[in-house]
Amino acid sequence: MKLGVFLCTCNKTMDVDLKSIKKSLKDEVEVVETLDQLCQRDLDYIIDDLRRFEPDGVIIAACTEKNRVVNRLMAGFDTDTYFLNLREHCGWVHGKKEATEKAKSMISALIRSIELADSLPRPDTIDLDTGREILIVGKNADGAFELAKRLSNMTHVHLLTDTVHEWCEDVELHLGTLKDIQGDIGDFEVEIERRIDQEKCISCGLCVAACPKDAIHYDAVYWIDERCDDCGKCVDRCPTRAITLHDTELLHVGQILLIDKHWRGPSYFGIYRADNYQDACMQACELVANLDGLTKPRYLYVDLKRCASGRSGLEGCELCLRCPYEAIEREGIDVVFDAARCQGCGLCASLCPLSVPQVREAPNQLLYSQIESLLSGDLRPKVLLFAGDEHFERLNAVGRRKLRYPPVLPLFVPRTDVISETLLLSAFVHGADGVILWACEASQHEELESTVAFAQKALDAFGVGKRVLLLDGALHTPEEFTKAVSAFVEQLKPSPIRKRVPVDLSRPKRDILLDLLRALSVQTGVQPQLVEKDTLYPFAEVAVDASTCTLCNACVTMCPTNALSKAVNKLEFDYGHCIACSICEQACPEKAITLHRVLDFSQLMEQTPQQLIEVEFVPCAGCGELFMPKAALERIAKTLKEGTDEGELTIEARLDLLQYCTKCRPAKAVELSLEKSEREKG
Repeated sequence: MKLGVFLCTCNKTMDVDLKSIKKSLKDEVEVVETLDQLCQRDLDYIIDDLRRFEPDGVIIAACTEKNRVVNRLMAGFDTDTYFLNLREHCGWVHGKKEATEKAKSMISALIRSIELADSLPRPDTIDLDTGREILIVGKNADGAFELAKRLSNMTHVHLLTDTVHEWCEDVELHLGTLKDIQGDIGDFEVEIERRIDQEKCISCGLCVAACPKDAIHYDAVYWIDERCDDCGKCVDRCPTRAITLHDTELLHVGQILLIDKHWRGPSYFGIYRADNYQDACMQACELVANLDGLTKPRYLYVDLKRCASGRSGLEGCELCLRCPYEAIEREGIDVVFDAARCQGCGLCASLCPLSVPQVREAPNQLLYSQIESLLSGDLRPKVLLFAGDEHFERLNAVGRRKLRYPPVLPLFVPRTDVISETLLLSAFVHGADGVILWACEASQHEELESTVAFAQKALDAFGVGKRVLLLDGALHTPEEFTKAVSAFVEQLKPSPIRKRVPVDLSRPKRDILLDLLRALSVQTGVQPQLVEKDTLYPFAEVAVDASTCTLCNACVTMCPTNALSKAVNKLEFDYGHCIACSICEQACPEKAITLHRVLDFSQLMEQTPQQLIEVEFVPCAGCGELFMPKAALERIAKTLKEGTDEGELTIEARLDLLQYCTKCRPAKAVELSLEKSEREKG
């Protein structure tokens, strides 16, 4: 792929050695230019190079506040454009040497990702019909009625609130409590508990006089407050049966806007949550934009052939069901991914040990490539910063303030939930001295803490020390960021890992994890001994009761990861590939298998299966070949002895036949049958 790189000094304000960068790119790209005013007087240089070299892609390495100028220019050429902010991320915040080396690494990583583009999943979309029915839920005091009135000029609005102080014919009013939300965008079913049916109410006021608690009020409509004790006197007095106290109403709407900062209900796509009126107005903009329908990205691509969710009616792995948007559900032994609900956070991709789902914008292959490229330069110390796309502008703000901080290497992802322990550990295998994970505000913080904790446990197991920092997504000010990053980097000692060990990063996540841990063992010279019992991570030891196991092969056949295998009269177990799905435990007809949740780093180093049991086989009475576990034979014999002599053969004959293998048994059965016939004739 032919690439062009255009470097800008931003009118010579950046403390970066662009000549050194240009020299380092000489053999990697088609053309490199260094300019002083790329977005102004030097645009003609770009046009000239585009016409002469006809590159397939162009990297603009400068600032990003003038992207629109470049985009207008590039609209006339059939060339992809990529942007890097070297000014705010390098030249304005680091010393010249550090800024230059960091810039080289960032450009190298971007070039690698561009080269990988053709081998990555292609973008895909899904069309959704949202309709024009919307529901606003909130208290009158929070501005719900005011917002409903404004939106009623554009679409059909339902309002669920506590009371209103004026009447609005254009808003369909519902006074009551939200009980449940089911369905998806375009077809939400909302269950409401209402006390008064406003359609039936004739505003006669008889209920007010009947209420002994003074709980019924009238503003623009009648409503009942929390003092109501359900005595029912108002129900009896109402001439139109409008008062029901606990009636259920079902609404069908396309989108929902909730003004409630304490909302803990569903967060499906198409449900917009706001803390206050101002926030609700912002959310309403997106809601209105999505009226009638929208096209949204299909965030995931899924390889269900690898999935360990279940087999033959037995339910297995459920790690991905922790989806915060309930976009993944179990249907029998299968898991189903709902593209309409999915919001692309990537948590499922991070959790799945078999790489069943991956985020199209941030697949494993791309992320591993960027990690390796960013850490391949000469910058010291090497600290990788995983950050969500939402943090890009925050880093820009740090740069605009020209606040100094250590030259951490940024790797931006759509959401930080996609970052797994394997991605963190791969950074250390590639020579990182430290890793910072800057959480997105909407990320699942407990899951990120668990991911970081596992990576740190692994580093502790190899004696590398504390080298992973989880930064709170609530770090809003540039000063907070620079202070936290500086404190972390200053306490880091150079990593003892310098020797490179190749790791195949194209395989499923569990295979990659095992290779990374074994690479760390080689790099540090340490055989880890750390053990965590009752672990929450997907690892388990398998215990088999040799006195009841018959080596029937059920567990081996059902294991979705091939962690269990049989070799002649032995049952073997590969601890590293067990994901604690428990299917083997359920499948065993003799209940001989027990799983113990244990994380044992020493066992993760093993590359050959361990023997669980060795079963004694009995020889065939005919040919002498070993053919059946002794325990199985004894169990069958016991069952036969408890039976009757009905049938072709006696119990004694059946027990005799049991001593023969499948090859010899037919001939022996004929022999026994003939003997019986001879006895009957005599």
